[in-house]
Amino acid sequence: MKNIKSLIFLLFTTILTGNAQSIEKIVKDKASSTCDCIEKIEYIDSKADFEVKVKSCAALSEKDSTRIFKQTTFHEYDKLLQAKLFEDCDAIQTKLDQLRQSYNTTNMDSLYSAEKQYKEIEKNIMGSYSLSFGHRSPEGSPTLFLYKENKYVIASFGEVQMGTWRVIKEKYLHLTPNKAKKPFNVYGRYNPNIGDSTHTSFLGDRFRYNTLITYGETNKNPVNLSPIFNKNANCFSFPYIHKTSGKPNQISLAFNQNYEESPDQKVMLTTYKNTNNFNDFIIFEYTRDQNKMPIRVLIDGNKLIFRESQVTEKSPLPKAGSEDDTFLKEMSTINNTPEAIYYNFGYKQFKSEEINSKSYKYNKKLNNYVYRGKVPPTYEEDTSDYHNFLQVNKYEMLQDVTQQQKQFTIAKKSIIYTVCD
Repeated sequence: MKNIKSLIFLLFTTILTGNAQSIEKIVKDKASSTCDCIEKIEYIDSKADFEVKVKSCAALSEKDSTRIFKQTTFHEYDKLLQAKLFEDCDAIQTKLDQLRQSYNTTNMDSLYSAEKQYKEIEKNIMGSYSLSFGHRSPEGSPTLFLYKENKYVIASFGEVQMGTWRVIKEKYLHLTPNKAKKPFNVYGRYNPNIGDSTHTSFLGDRFRYNTLITYGETNKNPVNLSPIFNKNANCFSFPYIHKTSGKPNQISLAFNQNYEESPDQKVMLTTYKNTNNFNDFIIFEYTRDQNKMPIRVLIDGNKLIFRESQVTEKSPLPKAGSEDDTFLKEMSTINNTPEAIYYNFGYKQFKSEEINSKSYKYNKKLNNYVYRGKVPPTYEEDTSDYHNFLQVNKYEMLQDVTQQQKQFTIAKKSIIYTVCD
């Protein structure tokens, strides 16, 4: 506050000289009326919407514009007004706090349920929108695709986001990303080749020291959890597999946001019961996915306004039947949490339709699917596990899942250790 007051005083004395009092009065009065206007704003949808509404509240009359122009520049006036607003107008922070709170999707349920459909607007905005905003990347800029049935895809180099969209209050577009129901998914199978032992593979690149696991009981408080990777882990070598003796009755996982333990700190512990006596597991992590926030955009005809400097214009969707169209439509309807997945011993994924076809036959002794077609002459016997398609394993999702807040301690040793020499 003192720095702002010093800035205002300096501007008044060095720039406005003898007219300081008259300009100060204009700024004071305008800041007061602008703040009153901001307090009366009933609904703010996004930061872009807030910018527009604050600008409208601060708009100058022709009379005030003339008075300001005679004494100083509009640029200097804007600096003074903004300083005065941020010093005296608590309504700005209040509205921003309300906006942040509203991004909690549960708070939007009542709005969504009461909101009517704007079919004509929805029809008009369906299309593709470049999200480069004038800064194109050589790998390809992200693009938003709005499809029928309120499905959307944001496609960029190496990443695809899917979700649902809807129009709110005639002029706002809400993009709600799909989220996994739980921060982890655990899949398992019985592997007859490893007997009374357990193999656990961690797929993806999001597992770190702050991802914790235990195969034991969790009744004690605090519960002792092991980091999946060591601190400062590097030299990762896919796949990431932990091997241990025995078969667990359950697997419990948690994400420790602060990396460290403290006496009163708790984590959300997610426990997966091993009701089918599996000994071979694949675990996926979706902790970042849980924090995905909805994207809110202003609709201006055939344009979308993300921020004042981020405006994008509609282009046609990919031509029906084209390769891009087929891919994006598949992405928009994909099920992120299938009940069964298929991987070979090198953890290369196979589509379920590939396995459930005439090409593979279930082998009861091996408890997997064996290729029944003719092996191509180019196939090498010593091919890597990852490229081996002769045997494929089916993993089923563990469905008995519970969650509880638990105090915890962190074991000194991680279950996987990887460091370069």
